[in-house]
Amino acid sequence: MAEKTLEELLPEGPENFPVGEGVTVLRGKTLAKTGQWLKAILLTESGNKKQLRLYGWQKNKEGQYKNRQKFNISQGYMKMLSNIMLAFLDEK
Repeated sequence: MAEKTLEELLPEGPENFPVGEGVTVLRGKTLAKTGQWLKAILLTESGNKKQLRLYGWQKNKEGQYKNRQKFNISQGYMKMLSNIMLAFLDEK
């Protein structure tokens, strides 16, 4: 079981993230923000399906963030991914 809730782990509101139409952001967490890049993990809803998504946006010449990277994380393979990430943390 998780030590914290999604509300605690993803404290930012939807207004902080420039996602496209058709995707509802429920919560999120900025992972990195530099002069050109914004990277985040978001809890989204599209239709009746909730997913975690990793996003990477890059600023264009007009100063607007445009989606350059996106990876959907479905519950079906969440456990496998979390096990891989935890094992990676233990690597020397």
